[in-house]
Amino acid sequence: MSRPRKENWDERIHELVSVYEAEGLAVFLDPESFQDLIDYYESEEQFEKALSVARLATTHYRFSSDFYVRQVQLLLYTNRSDQAQEILEEALAITPGDFELSLLQAETYIRSGQTKEGLASLAPFKLQASKEDLSEILLVESLAYERDSDFDHMFYALKAALQASPTNDRALERISLCMEICRKHEEGSTLFRWIIDESPYSQYAWFYLGQAQAYLNHSEEAIEAYEYAFLIDPTFEEAFLEFAELCYENGHFSKALDAYREMAERFGSDSDLLLCIGGCYHSLEKYETARHHLEQAARIDPHNDEIFFKIGECYAAQEKWAKAMSFFKKAIRMHDHCEEYHQALAECAFELDDYKQAEASYAEALEIAPENSQVWLDMAWFLLEMLRSREALDLLEEANETIEDPELQFSYVACLFANGRRKQALQLLSEALADNYAGFSWLFEWQPGLRSDNEVNALISLYRPA
Repeated sequence: MSRPRKENWDERIHELVSVYEAEGLAVFLDPESFQDLIDYYESEEQFEKALSVARLATTHYRFSSDFYVRQVQLLLYTNRSDQAQEILEEALAITPGDFELSLLQAETYIRSGQTKEGLASLAPFKLQASKEDLSEILLVESLAYERDSDFDHMFYALKAALQASPTNDRALERISLCMEICRKHEEGSTLFRWIIDESPYSQYAWFYLGQAQAYLNHSEEAIEAYEYAFLIDPTFEEAFLEFAELCYENGHFSKALDAYREMAERFGSDSDLLLCIGGCYHSLEKYETARHHLEQAARIDPHNDEIFFKIGECYAAQEKWAKAMSFFKKAIRMHDHCEEYHQALAECAFELDDYKQAEASYAEALEIAPENSQVWLDMAWFLLEMLRSREALDLLEEANETIEDPELQFSYVACLFANGRRKQALQLLSEALADNYAGFSWLFEWQPGLRSDNEVNALISLYRPA
């Protein structure tokens, strides 16, 4: 059951609501007005009021199945299958064989755990069903498979529903969820492209194609699909958001910024959106503009640690280390279990020659995230800068025993050279090059002087791929 969007309501609906709430059961309205009232209360998530209106409408239009349908849909939506079954028995006695009521009866069986009865009740309708009706039958069938946790059959029932009617948006939404459960993103992509060929202006098909392509790491195809989705439907906020986030993740900061700014114009700004806009400006190295948006976000949500961290990053990028440090400390006070925050604070402290604070912050980051190789590398780098090469070596030895990471391996080799253990360093360098030849660039980052070392260069040449 999908609810209408609130922004679609006009003055007429508010007048209808006023009349109904003033007159209650005494009110008499035409069928369209009753339907509008039910839609309104659904959109406001006032389901009991929506149900009361549907019941009242049924008393006035007893031989119309429409309001029985609305009652049953509301009861199913609020998990009252037994009451739904009672209404269905009454309705089917008045309008026997009604297709929509029969579908709802099958759904009621399924929701109450009687999946076999539900599927059996659908069988007679399949033989002479139109494509649109067959699509609805298969959609209900998919509920039975979902109830039994048979997600493969659920996927193929929904696929058949969409092949019968590519414009069945309910089936489209459900198959996107099923695709995630079954990990059938390749098959989903093929289906969504077929639907797009049949119905090019289906914003949902484009959107779900984007979801599938994003999962498959086809980022550019996903970005294009999301863009088509919101170009078709400029009110499709989720498509804007997915597009912008994926653009940002893939380094398309200007495109991400344009999307976020359009979202702000269309849907209004909040602290999260201002944070995203600030992040884009930061990545575009427009630090003053970034801080302006981030400070706006902080005024709206003064308890969001990520906002203060981002402001700190802007100051750090401008080498305003003291200001950056104060904002990193604010972020840590709000959320002290994020290694990234402690790493950033450590860098600031180092730049300000506060080595005691820097070491304490690197150690805190390591305690929080020992599985993060970058934390080990940062701590080891700091120890080397402090001319504590033996401690750096011991730390990297522990790191290599804890996690596997090629850069850790080459940095350990660099520390062996720094500690004068040349023979062991050359032996381990040989092993590291055999595993990951391109990693020798890390060796030179840690020990630039090795660029002119003849034995090191000879080893690199020996392992160079043909």
